[in-house]
Amino acid sequence: MGSMDVFIRERNVEMYLDRLYTELDADKRATLVRLLVDEESQMARSREHLDNGERRVAAGLVRVERQRQLVARMIADDDRMLGAAKAMLETLQATQVLLEAHCRRLRHEFETRKF
Repeated sequence: MGSMDVFIRERNVEMYLDRLYTELDADKRATLVRLLVDEESQMARSREHLDNGERRVAAGLVRVERQRQLVARMIADDDRMLGAAKAMLETLQATQVLLEAHCRRLRHEFETRKF
């Protein structure tokens, strides 16, 4: 995979994540998760992908915790807002699981094949 392909794959992952972190429509979020998984599955095994994956995992942990705190502070008076905040938290948690699995796979590849 050439450097342009690496750049395009990395940029696509970032774009899908950015959209996931702001999209409230459940169907659109599901589509974005599918696109994210597909893009990650096509990534070559490179140190750059591993480094970027680890950075995304760390940033995702912060994002999930921030959303957890937001949901915990919300008053249940506004069910629509609370529902949207909880749905976003679920999306962030599911996305985090995917990011961590992808990073573990890349780390394993790096450790066993030294890409």
